[in-house]
Amino acid sequence: MNLRLVGYLNGLVILAVGAGILLSAGVSAIYRDPDVWAFLLSAGVCVVVALPVLLATRPRGRTTIGYREGFLTVGGGWIVAMIFGALPFILNGTFGVVDALFESMSGFTTTGASVLVDYNQPHGILFWRSLTHWYGGMGILVLFVAILPSIGAGAMKLFSAESPGPVTERLTPKLRDTARGLWLIYVALTLLETVLLTAAGMPLFDAVTHSFGSMATGGFSPLERSVATYNNVTYEAIITWFMFLAGGNFALYFAFLRGQRRKLFQSPEFRSYTGIVGLSIIAITISLIAAKSHFTIGHAFREAAFQVVSVQTTTGFVSADFDQWNTFAKFLLLILMFIGGSAGSTAGGFKVSRLLVLLKSTHHGLTRQLHPKAVLPLKLGGQVVPESIRISVFQHFALYVMVFVVGSLLIATSNTDLITASTSVIATFNNIGPGLGAVGATMNYAFMTPFAKLVLTALMVIGRLELYAILLPFTRQFWKK
Repeated sequence: MNLRLVGYLNGLVILAVGAGILLSAGVSAIYRDPDVWAFLLSAGVCVVVALPVLLATRPRGRTTIGYREGFLTVGGGWIVAMIFGALPFILNGTFGVVDALFESMSGFTTTGASVLVDYNQPHGILFWRSLTHWYGGMGILVLFVAILPSIGAGAMKLFSAESPGPVTERLTPKLRDTARGLWLIYVALTLLETVLLTAAGMPLFDAVTHSFGSMATGGFSPLERSVATYNNVTYEAIITWFMFLAGGNFALYFAFLRGQRRKLFQSPEFRSYTGIVGLSIIAITISLIAAKSHFTIGHAFREAAFQVVSVQTTTGFVSADFDQWNTFAKFLLLILMFIGGSAGSTAGGFKVSRLLVLLKSTHHGLTRQLHPKAVLPLKLGGQVVPESIRISVFQHFALYVMVFVVGSLLIATSNTDLITASTSVIATFNNIGPGLGAVGATMNYAFMTPFAKLVLTALMVIGRLELYAILLPFTRQFWKK
């Protein structure tokens, strides 16, 4: 195993985190906030640690990386990012160590679950919380694939280990160009959303931080009541649209911009993703009206649209206290939490593509029972789904259920109620943020025990890296030659 390259790439992660911390120090300096020293000291620690690591592990010439190195680099990289990303919170006195690690991991994994109680924080701290989202949305290591020539032929292993979804597409002859294209789209959409929100009247600082959160499908807001603070339909419409885009497959947007426009609209996953969102909005709108609450049709549609997109894309922004909605609406939101966004998006969850394969495989199995001798290839979008993909989806589903059950049992040891225990696991494992009960839309995770917070922190990174990059290094087979 090429541990030298693993160390080098993790050193780069530390340096990238340090650069973001330094940028946050600049924000604090602009607003003349007192936390500048905490950011400068944190950035200094990152540099002092990263430089010796980079010098000691610098690759000699072009280097290849295998799947084991890819998984170890990605898993280690996110742990490293969490630790060094927590430094500003600790040095500024915002959080204790456990809470700082929780908030940092929640940021980088784009979960958006928070332990922040006092939102009267310096601008730098609030900016850094949102910037961790933006870093984690497309992935720091995917950025390295885009800019580093030294990874060589092993870039695909690194790319596939961090990118969400069962299939990683190579859209250009060089994977480096694909990664660069995806990051450029990500940056462009973030800038566009910031411009639109600012033009609509939102303060620039708020526009930037909410754009970071919505494009990364993160959910950290500089405001205690999130987007609900504004009660502004224009802001909500803009953020809803960009959350929806962030929940789609960025590879399809890349193909669309390169002239392959049919690919987006012919994608069975994108059509299903759009259909699930649309039907869920209609269903919840009707249920809110039928529940004879205070909702008018327009009000019900507005809140349903924002919360459905926010929950399905696992963003976690809040425009209403959906924990007060009727049982049908809350249960449907719970289902959407499990489904999540598309493969190749910044969203978490099980992914629409896996759900399609699972449903098609189930239907295929029932058909085979009726016609056992028939040759019936499993097709999705007119293309045959390889057996390896089918097996990997069922394996992922089995692991997914196991982690959910074990995580729920561990949280239940903290003597929380059933709804809170289960939805806190769903919300962190699927990188959503808010759940139901004591961790509902207007609540946070500050009340939980240190043990529960550490369990949920682990679930965040397991969910963001889709199980394997974190779980495989703990198996004996992983370390065998």
